[in-house]
Amino acid sequence: MARRAMTSVRSRRLAYVLRKQRIAAGLSAAELARSVGMSGSKISRFENCESGIYLDDLEKLIDFYGMSKKRRVELLDIARHAEERGWLRMNHPSVSEDWRTWADFESEASALLNYEPLVIPGLLQTPEYAKHVIAATGGGLNSGHEDLLVASRRARQAVLDRATPLEMHAVIEESVLQRRGLPDGVMAQQARHLTEVATKTNVQVQIMPQAAGLHEGVSGSFAILKYDDEPSLILLEHKLTSLFLDEDDHIQAYSEVWRDLVSKAWTVEESVDYVRAMA
Repeated sequence: MARRAMTSVRSRRLAYVLRKQRIAAGLSAAELARSVGMSGSKISRFENCESGIYLDDLEKLIDFYGMSKKRRVELLDIARHAEERGWLRMNHPSVSEDWRTWADFESEASALLNYEPLVIPGLLQTPEYAKHVIAATGGGLNSGHEDLLVASRRARQAVLDRATPLEMHAVIEESVLQRRGLPDGVMAQQARHLTEVATKTNVQVQIMPQAAGLHEGVSGSFAILKYDDEPSLILLEHKLTSLFLDEDDHIQAYSEVWRDLVSKAWTVEESVDYVRAMA
């Protein structure tokens, strides 16, 4: 299927924010159109990434919704660069907006393919395990902020249990389950949770044995979000940046890496047996 004209990661983010804002206001596209002097079809087109949005139209909507100055600057900047491919975002765990961008993309996806060589994937973490990971990587966050981020991560996990649940497939390095330094019982509890969540029909977990040696995943963790009616997105997350990729060749390259990882990891049944034995 041909790529839509306006499906860059930026345009998709802008469309999502505007659509979510309208729904939160309790308005239909037609009602919003009458309120701001636009046509309902125009509202629908840019909310569905079928066309771009003029800056003056975007400013009308920002004013109508009463958005903050910070939000205005952010959305106008996204709109100005909407046709550019890929999106490099500076992030920091104390800035909720950086977490919310990925969570929003995740909430609209139909499937998530996640390779993790260092930690248990966020959607599969227990609160106790998540708290220790956030404390270790958060750069000195206070306990209150850590608790807030743990709660945010827990809220994201609801995508696995919604009416039409997210299909999740995770490949996790064996060394992740053998990592030391956690308080007694935390990893055992995490392993038990992993075996429980792996019984869901929409969740597959595979363990990459250390005996597999070097493979395509040694370059680092990544996540592929798949959609029913839109191209996939790739997330590469680092300490200070998050990089979203949406070019066809990037998606194809990471899809090939994913297939290689799945073929070399233990099967789902073997993986669950291994984790269960650890727990």
